[in-house]
Amino acid sequence: MSNLEKIQKGMRVLQILSKIILIFAVVGVVLTSIGATLVATDVLNMENQFLHFLSVTAEISKGQLVGTLTAAAISLLFGGIITAFAYRYFTAELKEGTPFTNAGAERIKQLGIMEIVLSVISMGIMDGIYEKIGLTEWNRFDDAGGITIGICLILLAIVIRYGAELEQKSRTK
Repeated sequence: MSNLEKIQKGMRVLQILSKIILIFAVVGVVLTSIGATLVATDVLNMENQFLHFLSVTAEISKGQLVGTLTAAAISLLFGGIITAFAYRYFTAELKEGTPFTNAGAERIKQLGIMEIVLSVISMGIMDGIYEKIGLTEWNRFDDAGGITIGICLILLAIVIRYGAELEQKSRTK
């Protein structure tokens, strides 16, 4: 089995995993949004055994619960957006048959930029929500990891672009 075949098998696995993660993210956004809406409209109220247990155990109010669910939905939404871009990359790479293309390098660079931008936006929104509901100590979310991954993807795009140049040179000889 050649190295390219190994890379393609790995890309297929990553494409499948990204699709699964995307499905979980969408389901998570829907469930947390529904939960936040039901609590906010008093369809689910604090007399509900589970919500009462949660409010007593975690010592949070109805507004704080709605805010926490909303923050979770936003986090899942932004994660799902990034995952959709990753899935798009894996699908295109499998069609091209090699990761070493200029178009592939451009998609990886875009993915890196999106990772950085969406991480900062997500972090800002979540900080605002937790500040608004008075649970800033609950927000242990710093997305330095997302920013680091974005920078690494941009650097990887440079390597991929160099590989594409080498592949073009070998074809012209």
